Amino acid sequence: MLMTGYNLVRGSAVEDFRDAFTNRFHLPEPETLSAIAFLRHVHRQRSFPHKVVQVTGFADLWHVCPNGKELGRMLFQLFLKHMNWLQNQNPYIYFVLPEKVTFNNAAHLYLRLSPNLYADMTAVFGQMRQMSSDHYHHNFTVSQV
Repeated sequence: MLMTGYNLVRGSAVEDFRDAFTNRFHLPEPETLSAIAFLRHVHRQRSFPHKVVQVTGFADLWHVCPNGKELGRMLFQLFLKHMNWLQNQNPYIYFVLPEKVTFNNAAHLYLRLSPNLYADMTAVFGQMRQMSSDHYHHNFTVSQV
C-alpha cells in the first residue's frame, strides 16, 4: 500500500511497497535516495526525483552520530521547519530499514539498531501509526510528544 507521508518499512512491508509502486506507476523500481541526499532535498526544498522516494541508510545515521538524542531533535526541527513545503509536495517517503532493525513500540516507537543502540522515532516524527508489524506511518504534520 502506498501512503503519502513518512513511512518506516522493513521485511515484508518493503516488498508490499515495491509491488504497490510497480502496479501504480508501471516502473521497475522507485527512485532511491540516501538518507543524506534526502535530508539535503528537504533542507534546500528541492523537489524529489519522483513522487515516490525510497530512502536508504536512515538507520545508519544513529551509528555515526555520537548523540542520538541530539540527532532526533535536529531531524524533528528540520521536518518541522519544512513541514508546509513537504505537505505541498505530498510525496510518498519510504525509509527502507534493514532486516536486522526491529521496532520496539511502547510509549515511544524505537528502532532497535543493535543490542545497545536505539533510535527514538516518536521524538523525530511524533506518534506514528502502526500499519502492520513491519510498517509505521506518519503524515507530514510532525508533532512533539
